[in-house]
Amino acid sequence: MIKVGVIGANGFLGLELLRILSIHPKVEIAKILKRENDIEEEFSHLSSLNLNDNQTSSIEDFKNLDCVFLSLPHGYANEYVKELINKVKIIDLSADYRIDDINSYKEYYKSSFNPEVQNNFDYGFIENNLVNIQKATNIANPGCFALASQLAILPFHTLIDNISITAITGSSGGGKMSTSKNHHSVRSKDIFSYNVNKHRHLAEIFQSFPSLKNNLSFVPLSGPFTRGIYLTAHIHSKDNIDSNEIKKLLEKTFNNMPFVRIQSQAKLSNVVGSNYCDLSVSVKDDNNFVVESCLDNLIKGASGNAVECMNIMFSEDQSLGLKDMLPLYL
Repeated sequence: MIKVGVIGANGFLGLELLRILSIHPKVEIAKILKRENDIEEEFSHLSSLNLNDNQTSSIEDFKNLDCVFLSLPHGYANEYVKELINKVKIIDLSADYRIDDINSYKEYYKSSFNPEVQNNFDYGFIENNLVNIQKATNIANPGCFALASQLAILPFHTLIDNISITAITGSSGGGKMSTSKNHHSVRSKDIFSYNVNKHRHLAEIFQSFPSLKNNLSFVPLSGPFTRGIYLTAHIHSKDNIDSNEIKKLLEKTFNNMPFVRIQSQAKLSNVVGSNYCDLSVSVKDDNNFVVESCLDNLIKGASGNAVECMNIMFSEDQSLGLKDMLPLYL
């Protein structure tokens, strides 16, 4: 069994981690960092898991585990990483260790950057970085917008002359603490853009695909639903391309990738509650086509992808504990 710990179990991503790890056939949830309230007191839907006894206030209790998940707001991981690094495998769901370049990090995050620690983390974009993840000790899990975008881009990145992305996300993407913008009662009857061409997940996209730095437009939207990301990428190709070529590129890129599905139509209801990302493509003419991408921002966009990385790091089946999580549909 893989003995795991979760630091930050009381947030939306932490709760999804607990849900996924609790049904994983080769995982024991050994330790949870205790907050003000017992986990089962704050979230009584978890009472059947008997997790209160696994809580601890000591970071020392995490050092003898196999893997620790950090599910904390940006900027809070470092105090735990400096205690755990080189003692246990770490999978960090925050943005703290995703970006390699100090200038890019400061541009998008405007906070401190520790290159010595950063160099110990591999980026958890599985479909593009599988070999490195297999050998990794520490993983920086991708951001949800970043992963949805990169999966749409990956098959075609060498063809792109310019690309325009519009992506709409649910209210859970704003995290557990509500604000005037994130409060669902405000969002539930509205759609609005924010951080147009300035969203911090652009740093990840440009890190993976540097050639797009000057020819990608990105418009994130807040949507009137709880979970999921639906993304549309309008691509102008450098060369002529037809439907058959696009199909071959998709099949070649995602062959043997169990959680990327090519659909005739991408729909949120086909992925929410699951670790799938669905893609569909529509060709306009010889140089223009549209890629649509959708995933659950809390699962494939965060906690599910993190568990998928764990499976790979421990040489388990990549889909273990995740394949049986079918989409909720309704």
